[in-house]
Amino acid sequence: MPTSVVAIYESSPAASFRYALRTCETVDAFRAFEPQWRALISGTEAHSPFISFAYCETAVAAALKSGAKVEVATVHDARDLLALWPVVITREGAWRTARALGCGCGEEYGGPLIADTRRAELYDAAVRAVLRIHADVLHVPMLENGSALQHALDAAPRSWVQRALPQRWRVMPGYSINLRAAPTWNDFLATRHSTLRAALRSSAKRLRREGEVSFGWCSNAEDTERVLRWLFANKRQWALKRGIESPYLMDDRVRDFFIELARRTDLTTQPLVAYVQVDGQPVAASVNLVGARSVEYLITTYDEAFSVFSVGNLLIESIAQWAQAHGRDFDFRPLHGDYKVRWADRETKHESRIVVLNARGRLIELALSWAQARRVYRKLTTLVMARLR
Repeated sequence: MPTSVVAIYESSPAASFRYALRTCETVDAFRAFEPQWRALISGTEAHSPFISFAYCETAVAAALKSGAKVEVATVHDARDLLALWPVVITREGAWRTARALGCGCGEEYGGPLIADTRRAELYDAAVRAVLRIHADVLHVPMLENGSALQHALDAAPRSWVQRALPQRWRVMPGYSINLRAAPTWNDFLATRHSTLRAALRSSAKRLRREGEVSFGWCSNAEDTERVLRWLFANKRQWALKRGIESPYLMDDRVRDFFIELARRTDLTTQPLVAYVQVDGQPVAASVNLVGARSVEYLITTYDEAFSVFSVGNLLIESIAQWAQAHGRDFDFRPLHGDYKVRWADRETKHESRIVVLNARGRLIELALSWAQARRVYRKLTTLVMARLR
C-alpha cells in the first residue's frame, strides 16, 4: 500500500480530537491530502508559504527520491480536519530525525497548518499528534518567541543541552516590514532614514548609466531557471571565496528544488524569483516565498562588481514595493543584518527547538555537546590569535 494509516482517539474536558498519522510512500499518496490542505489554507491568512501545497509536494518528491520517509500527523474533530503537520524523516547517525518539509537549505520556518490560529488548543493538539511520528527527534526551526506554537511545544520533552545554552547562543533576531499598515509605498518609505532614501535614488540613477536596467519577477519556468542558475552559482562562489561553510550551496539540490517548484507553480499569480538586470543579465536576484499576507526573502545574492550601486537594496525596494501594492508584509527572516535593520520596522526573537521523542533520541545530546565544544574552541582560538597579533 502506498499509504499506511494509524488512527488514535483521545478526549479531554476541553475538546474531543481524533489523531491520525499517515506514512506517504509515493507522491500520489501525499496528493490525497490536497483538497483538505487547500481548504485549511483558504480558511486562514496566518500560514507561511513554506506550508503551501505546491512547496510541500515538491519537497515530498525530493525527499522520497533521496530515500527519506514522509509522514503527516493530523488532528480532526467529529466533522473537520483541524491541523496538519507534515515531516520528512531521515537517519542521522544512530537516530531518526524529523524536520519540516523543505528545499534542503534548512532555513525554513517549521510547524503545523492550523485551521483557526486563534485557538491555542489546536496548537496543543497538533503537538500531541506530531509526537506520534516514527522518529527519535523533531527539529522545529526558528520559532517566534511568545508564539502559540512555542507555548504548545513547552510541554514536549526537549534537548537538555539546548535548554542549558545561554540565551545569546539560542535566540536569533528577526526583522520584518509591516507594509500592510502603510496606505502607500511612499508613506512607508517616508518612515525610513533620509540617508536610505537618498541612497536608493542615487544608486538607481547611477546604475542606469551602466545600461538598460530592469526590475521584476521571472514570469515563466524557463526564465526562472536561467536566473536561478546564475543566483546559486554566484552565491556558491561568494561562499567559497570567503571560506563560509554552507553545505546546501555546495551541490545543486536546492537550486533544482526551486527549478522544479517553478514548473509546478503559476508564476503569474504566485511569483518566486525576483531580479535586477542590466542589459538582460542578472546583477541581483532572490528566491522569495509569497504567502497570503507576507513575502519571505529567503535566498539572495548580487554581483560584487555592482556592489557600488547597492543593487541589493534596489532589489529589496522593488520586492517590498510590490508587496505593499499587493497587501503583503515583507519578512527578512531571522539572523542579524545591518541592511535589515535599516529597512525593518518590526523586530522579533526566534529560537529553534529540538524535541526528544524517545530514549534513543537522547543520543543527540552527545552530538550537541560536541558541537558546542567545537564552538567554544573556535571562539577561544580566535581570541588567542587576535591577542598574539
